[in-house]
Amino acid sequence: MPVSDPAFPIVSGILKVVPASHWTYARVEPGGDLVSLFGSPSSGRGLRGLTLEFNRQREKASRGPRIAATLGPLDGFESGITLLFADAKADFGILTLLRTAELGRFTSSEISMLTFAVAAVSDRLSALRLQPLSEDRDSVDGTAVDANDPLDGAFYVLDSDLQIVLAWNPDDKPHVAVTDFQTRITERLPVLLEDTVRHLTASWSTETENKRGIAKPVSFLVVRTHPLLGPAGLFIGVRVDRAQASNSLTGAASRYHISPREVQVLALLLDGHHLDQIAKRLFITSSTVQDHIKSMLDKTGSHNRSELIARILGWEAEQANDAL
Repeated sequence: MPVSDPAFPIVSGILKVVPASHWTYARVEPGGDLVSLFGSPSSGRGLRGLTLEFNRQREKASRGPRIAATLGPLDGFESGITLLFADAKADFGILTLLRTAELGRFTSSEISMLTFAVAAVSDRLSALRLQPLSEDRDSVDGTAVDANDPLDGAFYVLDSDLQIVLAWNPDDKPHVAVTDFQTRITERLPVLLEDTVRHLTASWSTETENKRGIAKPVSFLVVRTHPLLGPAGLFIGVRVDRAQASNSLTGAASRYHISPREVQVLALLLDGHHLDQIAKRLFITSSTVQDHIKSMLDKTGSHNRSELIARILGWEAEQANDAL
């Protein structure tokens, strides 16, 4: 999959958190056809196979985002999960993740992270859409996902070896249909999240004050850590939330008087696109992209892009509260 494709940061972020033996992704055209098939080498699933899988999933749930056990044949793989990215009115893409016996079944914590991915990516694509933007399209079209949808986090308590002692996961999401799917109850977080927690708590000790930490390891997840000190010693409290989606940028856009085109630039910037990639995506020049970014820096009183993103996503306030 080329880096310039709008689905690249989505799929790469998911695979960093939940590795798969083989994966296949296709976007859904406005008419309902699947196009632009991407996948790992020798995935063995063409557009026809993915179309059949898409239709099977839609027979179970006619609209909206969905994560479920793969309904089609696994072709020798031990387990499979299918993710449908969608909002209430439109389908955006389908992703299947397949695992061999060597990699093992998907774990309970990985399923929880995928629920965040489905919700966050669906929200993002509801604003961006995956079809090419025309030159005269100067606003984000599409119906926004309900802004009142609760952002239920996954909560964990880890010991000093980063093993899970207690866990509460939001597996009751309405778009999750994995009740008949066999998963392993894991004793550890996915590797990427465990490495994030290890980095955030590297300086912790029982003798010094342990500050809360916050990090965004991939585009759709935010990880927070805080110390839990009791008679049994020091434990690590971990909360994992899905990151704010693009349609949630409307509040910041209104607050800072950011134009619809600037919101499009910012959304692509948050997805990790470079200036030339944003320009190609929006059919404008790189200098125009820079002008939009400079305008947003001025409107938000930011000195650089990192500060701009922190203010837009509200991280500044969170970090200030953690410092208190």
